[in-house]
Amino acid sequence: MVRYWLLALIAGSGSAIAVAQEPIRLQGLSDVYFQWKPMPKGSAMCGYALFGNHTSRENPKIEWDMNVEEIVQGGERVAAVSAGTFTVNGKTRTPRATITQLSFTVEDNPEPIPAQLVGTPNSDNGVRGTLDVGLATRLFYAFSNEREIVVTLRYADGTSDQLRFSGYRDSRRFGRGKNSPFDECLRGLTPAIMRFGSHPIE
Repeated sequence: MVRYWLLALIAGSGSAIAVAQEPIRLQGLSDVYFQWKPMPKGSAMCGYALFGNHTSRENPKIEWDMNVEEIVQGGERVAAVSAGTFTVNGKTRTPRATITQLSFTVEDNPEPIPAQLVGTPNSDNGVRGTLDVGLATRLFYAFSNEREIVVTLRYADGTSDQLRFSGYRDSRRFGRGKNSPFDECLRGLTPAIMRFGSHPIE
C-alpha cells in the first residue's frame, strides 16, 4: 500500500484554490469519524473520515465523502486522501463532477495544505491523492483536537465548494495530544471496537 502511494506521487505541489462563495458549515457530530485498518506489526493505517451532510434531512441534498489517512510501513510514511461528492435525491446517489483540485487549511494557520491528486477517477468520480507528510501533521492535529478545518474543492465543470467543519470529538476523557486515538493508533494501540466505516468512494 505504501509503495503504491510512493510510486504514484507526481513531482510538484498543488496550489491554493480561490473561491468566491462563503464556506458551507457542516453541522452534526456524526460528520467526522476516527478510523483505522488492522495492519501487520510495525505498520499502521490511521486517519479520519468525513461524511459531510449525510445527516441532513433535506431532499435533494449534496453529500461529500472524504478520507484522510497516514500509512506507516517500517520507516516509510505517506499521508493519503480520497474524496468524492454526490447529489442525493431520495435513495438515489448521483456522482457530481470530478474533483480537480483539493486543499485544506486549519485553525490559526492560513497556509494551504494541498493534495497532489494521482491516477484517474473511479466510476463514482472519486479521486485519490497524497499530502506532504510534514504539512499533513498540522491537518491530523486539527482532526485530533476538534480544531476548525476548511477544505476547498474545485471541480471539472468549473464550480467549487468550500466546506468548514470541526475535527473529531473524542468521547474519552483523555483523548487529545499524544493520547488521541490517532496518535495511539500510529503507536500500534487501536481501540477495542472497530469503527472503520464503509468507503463508497474507494
